[in-house]
Parts: sequence; C-alpha cells; structure tokens
Amino acid sequence: MSSDDFVNALQQGNNLGAEDAFKSAMQDKVADALEVKRKEVANNFVQNKKVEDDAEEVWFFLHTFRRERWT
Repeated sequence: MSSDDFVNALQQGNNLGAEDAFKSAMQDKVADALEVKRKEVANNFVQNKKVEDDAEEVWFFLHTFRRERWT
C-alpha cells in the first residue's frame, strides 16, 4: 500500500483501512532504509578489511626487507 491508499482511505472515512495503509507504508519505508544501511555497512566492512590486509602486507614486507638487509 502507498501513501495514496492512506489518503484515499481517510477521505472515504475508512479509518481501519487508513491504519493498514499507514502501517504498510511505514513498513516499506523502514525496510528500504534498512536495506540501504545494510549495503553501506557491508561496503564499509569490505573496504576496511581491505585496508587492514594491505597494512599487514606492507608491515610484513618492510619487516622482512629490513631483516634481510641487515643480516
């Protein structure tokens, strides 16, 4: 249901229908917002993991290079 359904139900004096339309519209909006946030969190998690992996790789390379150079 949409906000149009909500308005139409109110205009017809159908309060129960308006309530159902309102609840449905809010559920849709919350579900959409949660999906957007889930994608943002997943994307940030993957990017942060990549940065951590790269940092570990650089540290290992520098540590190994320093050890090989001085021994």
